[in-house]
Amino acid sequence: MIVKNFMKAKVFFVQVDESVGNAARKFVEHHVGTLPVVNAAGKLVGVLQLRNVLSLVLPDFTRLMEDFDFVRDFGAVEDVRPSREVVSKEVVEVMEAPVYVDETCGLSRAFALLHQHKLNELPVVDSEKRLVGIVSRVDIGTGILENWDVASGE
Repeated sequence: MIVKNFMKAKVFFVQVDESVGNAARKFVEHHVGTLPVVNAAGKLVGVLQLRNVLSLVLPDFTRLMEDFDFVRDFGAVEDVRPSREVVSKEVVEVMEAPVYVDETCGLSRAFALLHQHKLNELPVVDSEKRLVGIVSRVDIGTGILENWDVASGE
């Protein structure tokens, strides 16, 4: 069972020179949490997570605190808007190094990478490192479950 057979081939992505503002629009428009970052040749060069963008405007204390159970309402913090300077930054300034899999990768290895790096989705590339898909925990999990003999109840 390989990733290519279970990935989503329609991938929303950003170009390396796009602005954070454009990326934010794509997160909202496509309701995704991960945007692979590609160069002009379509090769994967990074990954932009929703958390990367949100961390640009969320207060520092949210990164420092471990327990939020006692906070009932963050109030005005939720209404904070980024400055023009923040939204005009290029994606390359905010993106992370990509964690990805080759399209021939096995499902178990892909799941292990998701778990190890605490990710929900992995970009999928071909042998030339061009972006060809994205695979999620759900895609992998349901792919593995397809092999189970659920009809027998075992």
